Amino acid sequence: MATANYIKGQSETKITALYCRLSQDDGREGDSNSISNQKLILQRYADEHHLLNTRFFVDDGFSGVSFERDGLQAMLQEVEAGRVATVITKDLSRLGRNYLKTGELIEIVFPENGVRYIAINDGVDTAREDNEFTPLRNWFNEFYARDTSKKIRAVKQAKAQKGERVNGEVPYGYLADPDDRNHLIPDPETAHVVKQIFAMYVRGDRICEIQNWLRDNKILTVGELRYRRTGSTRHPRPQLEAYYNWPDKTLYDILSRKEYLGHTITGKTRKVSYKSKKTIKNPEDKQYFFPNTHEALIDEETFELAQKRISTKQRPTKVDEIDLFSGILFCGDCGYKMYAIRGAGTLERKHAYTCGNYRNRARNDFVCTTHYIRKPVLKELVLADLQRVMSYVRDHEQEFICTANEYSEQAMKKALSQQQKELDKAEKRINELDILFRKLYEDNALGKLSDERFVFLTSGYEDEKKALTQRITELRKEISTAAERGADVRKFIALVRRYTAIDELTYENVHEFIDRILVHELDKETNTRKIEIFYSFVGKVYSGEKPTENTCYFRQIGADVKSIAI
Repeated sequence: MATANYIKGQSETKITALYCRLSQDDGREGDSNSISNQKLILQRYADEHHLLNTRFFVDDGFSGVSFERDGLQAMLQEVEAGRVATVITKDLSRLGRNYLKTGELIEIVFPENGVRYIAINDGVDTAREDNEFTPLRNWFNEFYARDTSKKIRAVKQAKAQKGERVNGEVPYGYLADPDDRNHLIPDPETAHVVKQIFAMYVRGDRICEIQNWLRDNKILTVGELRYRRTGSTRHPRPQLEAYYNWPDKTLYDILSRKEYLGHTITGKTRKVSYKSKKTIKNPEDKQYFFPNTHEALIDEETFELAQKRISTKQRPTKVDEIDLFSGILFCGDCGYKMYAIRGAGTLERKHAYTCGNYRNRARNDFVCTTHYIRKPVLKELVLADLQRVMSYVRDHEQEFICTANEYSEQAMKKALSQQQKELDKAEKRINELDILFRKLYEDNALGKLSDERFVFLTSGYEDEKKALTQRITELRKEISTAAERGADVRKFIALVRRYTAIDELTYENVHEFIDRILVHELDKETNTRKIEIFYSFVGKVYSGEKPTENTCYFRQIGADVKSIAI
């Protein structure tokens, strides 16, 4: 009688929604679960029970755990618009395998919109009042999904531990070997693009300049190339005019991939939950590393130089140019980055650097001193010291190896101690800023501080807090990897051998040879300024010779100033 009433009350304008779903896992079970067979079952049931105006909503290849399915969402839009009288599925699991979401649809969404729900094989019909076991069936469906997910994860992890590729995607620049899908071979069409991206980046070109080169040479984006080769629509295709517009993220991903060194890394990501498609990056100690598994596209030196530049996130100056010492020049007393002082059209001989903490002195409680040094002075000193080091390495290689190894151990301990002190100081300052911000907020709320003054002060504190937070992250990373650092003398020697001579500093050779430069404040009693230069892989280099010096007239004190590399 109840069924007859539903049929009688069904408006001819309302539809009978026939929902079909097939997941990738279901596809392994044969034709019984195929979309075509589901359609036959649903249509036959609707015809036999005189349920009119049928319309199919289909999700082919979607997990029942996720409810972000195109077909399901389209059907729910019709439901909420009041255009659906009945929803029919083959069984409850076709609607979904999340018992909370499925229960919400059956017990709240459908009833509120006057929709009858039928699951044929499970004997569920909301027109009847004998559906007490429906929640239990939904729970079992979710249990099945959870168990299946656990088994799939175990299989994938076992494959990852053996170095097998489990995500199916091949890094851009490579192809899967037709004889062995776990082995990569260079892609003749795109391998040269990867090499060009690295070459441009390490010589100092900005990301936008690399993007311009890719666009000018009509190099298809990774997603568009994959679509043309495979037809995959996993990622949305760009508009026609954007086929050659490479996103920043894609380029940084390429520049960071160790696969281009010839290594295989598996287990890099994991899903947050079997109910979610979101993935998070695994820490390196939980990834699986297999060296020298395929032909490398990039050499070690180029890759490490790229990582060094990525870590400092170089930004162009106001005159649209990346500074020669960007990211490696620091105050020798407070540890803040040194900032370039220049203006558009200003001659380079007037360019200079000053401590970032001093520059923001109006907003900082701790005030450092200027640490002012002109750019030509620094360039001349660094070039001279680099030439000294290269000459020493070539002429006294064995002596250099012994000295560098001995110094490295001492320097690492000292650096670790300094970094820990800087970290403690930064964390203390963060706590102080939090207290200051709360006090300013209270003063503003009580009318003791004007809105304009409040905005000015808090913006300054927020900028400082942001910089401190970034530095804390860097320090923690440096401290955690301190044990892995140390002298890699052979790499530095190989680097020196790549150059016959260096007569001029470039962004590329500066960042290739030097890790960081510390500028100390001028000693006005002796008119002497000390500058520490730390070279890649080896740190400071002592040759037993007289330290590199530069003497230049300093107009601000009206005297000659001696700059010494120590």
